[in-house]
Parts: sequence; structure tokens; C-alpha cells
Amino acid sequence: MSKHTPPHGAARARPGESRLRKSLLTLAAVLTVTLVAAVPYVSAQQPSQPPAKGAAAAAKGKAAKADQGPVPAPGSLTFNTVITKLKAGKQVFCNSIIEPDLEAAKKACEGQDYIWIEMQHSTLTWRETQNLIEVIVKEGCIPFVRVPSANVGDIQKATDAGALGIIIPMVSTVEEARNGVMFAKFPVGNRESPNTKPWGHRSSGNNRAGAIWGRGYATNANNNIFIMIQIENPAGVGMIDTILDEVEGIDAVMVASNDFGIQAGDRDGSPTFNAREELVRKSVLAHGKVLVGPSNWQTRPGYTMFQGRRSAANTGYEAR
Repeated sequence: MSKHTPPHGAARARPGESRLRKSLLTLAAVLTVTLVAAVPYVSAQQPSQPPAKGAAAAAKGKAAKADQGPVPAPGSLTFNTVITKLKAGKQVFCNSIIEPDLEAAKKACEGQDYIWIEMQHSTLTWRETQNLIEVIVKEGCIPFVRVPSANVGDIQKATDAGALGIIIPMVSTVEEARNGVMFAKFPVGNRESPNTKPWGHRSSGNNRAGAIWGRGYATNANNNIFIMIQIENPAGVGMIDTILDEVEGIDAVMVASNDFGIQAGDRDGSPTFNAREELVRKSVLAHGKVLVGPSNWQTRPGYTMFQGRRSAANTGYEAR
């Protein structure tokens, strides 16, 4: 028997029926594969259920709603707590930072009112300073930056990075003091709702300060940025009355004790040093400004703001 011969008793299929059966089997296989492949696709196209609205979603909704409200009016917000503490008659103290170590910056904030970021005598970059400012604010301190000088580039970067205190070193002229104020303060802004005076020449642009201090920053920066000038040489002592008479917007004056002595060749405690300190102190207090000194002067009359910790115990240089 040939291998193509059907078994005994089996019905022999006609040629047409055989082709039809093969066609039907092929069609069934194709349909089965198609349906199996389509199931995941159809399942993927089913509309998903909306996610449950949790606390984070609710908070986001509230924030979005707040962003739709009116911008806070100029002069209506005070977020510089150094200003509020000084107005309340409190003394304020700080730590100084000269390195970009963010963990060290966090620790430096413990127990302090503000942080003095040193850019006159350090090699900090502006990017490093910007990162330090963000950490300092998160830790509940107020960032101050001592800029190298009263120039527009450094002061613009410091304020745009979010500093609320600008410290101007080695001031001995009206122009230096005025530049310190003008470059840190915004101009009029909107004549219908003007910024707090004095108006300056600060440029408006993208910055981190608004993200750090909130939606009311632009309209309240002028009344929150604190300007401190440092008197460090005999020329500055001789000009102090004129500077404070002519320059609006100076909040504080520091008798920078180290250079104050070195620039004149004497030291704290000597008659000449004490005479110059008295001239500056009396002028600053008579003009209603905040008097600043090293933290070891915290028991001296008139001083309310200090560079250094509250724990400083000595009283300055020995008399020579």
C-alpha cells in the first residue's frame, strides 16, 4: 500500500473538499492569533481611573489658587527677620561663611539670626554663594553678603541670588555709599503702586530671589533688603556725617574694628582709636541708623547688631 493510500474502510476525500478544509483551518488560525494579539491593545485603550486626590494634590491646588490672587502691595510684607528683631529692640548675631560647604552652612545657622557670606576675602564663586543662600534660608536664617565693593555686577548678583543684606566694605565717599543703595534697590516699578523708596537702578530679570522669598518679592524687595556700610579708615570717619546726611537708604553702619585700627596704625583701647569710634558712633545714632560692631562689643552702649556669635566673651584688642 502506498503511503498516500487511505486506510481500509476510510472515505476518500474529494479534491475540492480537501482544499476547502485547509482554507477554513488557516482562517481559524489567523483569527485566533489576531484576537489574542488584540486583547492587550484593547485593554491598554481602556480609560484609566482618575488618581485619588491626596494631601499633595490638595496642597498643589491651594498653591495654584494662591498664585491667582493679587500680587502683595509694595511695603506690605516683611520677610527679613533681622529688620523685625532690630525694630523690636533685640540684638542680632551671625556666623560668617567663607567656604562652599553646604552641610557646614546648615550647622552655622544654629542659634544665629543671620549669616555673613564673605565674598570680599574669599574665593567663593557666585554659583556657590547662590547655593549657600538657598540652604541658609531653608535653615531659617537671613543671608547677608559682603560684596567686594559697591559695584553693580556684584550687588546685582547678590540680590538676584536672594541675599537680604548687602554689606559694603571700605566706604569713605558719598558715591560709594550711594552706589551700594542704588544697585540694591528696584526703581519706581509702577507709578500707580510704586515700590518703597529709595528707588534705585537695580535691573529686573530672572532670579532665584523670587522663588526663595515668594510671589511678593519683587514688590517688597526694597523694604526688605538691608544695606550696611562699613567705616574702616580715617577718610570714612571724616565723611560719616556727610554720607548719612546725603544718602538715603543706609540702614546700618559698622565700625569694622580690625581695619578701623590697622588703617590708622592704632588699636581698640588707644585714645586715637576710641576718639574715632566715638565720632562714628554718635553720628550713626544721631541719624537713627543701626550701629554694628564685632560681637565682642555687645556690652558697649548703642551697638545692637554684630558680626560674630553671641557667645563672644572678650572686649576687643588690648590698648597699645
